[in-house]
Amino acid sequence: MTTVTHDEIVRLFPGIQDHTVLEILDTTATVGELEAASLLLQNADEGLVEIKQQEGDQINRLLNILGSSEIRPGEEGDR
Repeated sequence: MTTVTHDEIVRLFPGIQDHTVLEILDTTATVGELEAASLLLQNADEGLVEIKQQEGDQINRLLNILGSSEIRPGEEGDR
């Protein structure tokens, strides 16, 4: 898979701040990794997020970035 682009980040997280987009781009995450992190944020309670963070460093980094921002994933219809 290819590295996620600015447009893909904005599509997944409408209204996301530019500095957060840059942080995500710096991770060189793939679209799949960002989508996985997005799904975790949408569907997870804190315990599940902690378990899932152990699955991979990249998703962990994305969850930390997204968790510290005020933005949340767009509605399912936005995808």
